[in-house]
Amino acid sequence: MKKRIVIGIVCGLLAGGIFVYTTLEKSEAQEAYGTYVKETYNEQPDIELSRDWHMGGYTGEMTLTKEPFAGTYYLVTYGNGSIHDNVLETYWEREAERTIHERLVSEGILKEEETVRAEVPIGVSDDTQAKVSPKPTSIYETNPKTYLDVSLMFHEDWNNTDEQKQRILDVMRAVESDVYSVHFSFDGKPGGDDDFTERYMMFTRKASDIDPSFLDVRTIEDLNAYDRLYGFDETTFTTEYRFDGTPIEEETTP
Repeated sequence: MKKRIVIGIVCGLLAGGIFVYTTLEKSEAQEAYGTYVKETYNEQPDIELSRDWHMGGYTGEMTLTKEPFAGTYYLVTYGNGSIHDNVLETYWEREAERTIHERLVSEGILKEEETVRAEVPIGVSDDTQAKVSPKPTSIYETNPKTYLDVSLMFHEDWNNTDEQKQRILDVMRAVESDVYSVHFSFDGKPGGDDDFTERYMMFTRKASDIDPSFLDVRTIEDLNAYDRLYGFDETTFTTEYRFDGTPIEEETTP
């Protein structure tokens, strides 16, 4: 009986110690994040914490209300104790999406309702001064060697026409100074993939084994020589197609 009591007391003390440690750790994270956000963005939002099972400690989620950074973002603490967020990356992605969309629409290449999505390379803001208020640096001025990954959703089916191919070439020429990779998507039902008719193609600044360099694709003939689409069929698996819609069969060696 005494042994059970001792074990119960020990377990209770351990549980209490863990609870106190966890509460203290969470409180310290809350305070550190609050100080960081106040010093960096001059705001004091509520920060919701959750356990970071990958990095250890806690991640935070905050909603900023002041422009130009109004929106919801995450906070994470690295192993060396430094705090990072995705505010600048998100701001720069919005900037790139807006400016590239405006550029293509003004040149008559893109329709107003068609979509541009941009991604900033991971870590691109690490070398940028953290205290960015009141005005952030443009992604185009941050590092001339940093290029964006851009996706464009054309609101039309792929019909293998010269007009569509010329449009692809026009987009690449318009954005090639700023973009590392371009992903073109053709969808018969914009805003949804329930019909499984999306066809897409990818071009990169540096040619890969399966995707060519868009710097080397200058004419419709160059594009025809590539002659490769990707697509989703009814089983949601990715299938390779030729421009005429014929599936590219996987070659087998005898």
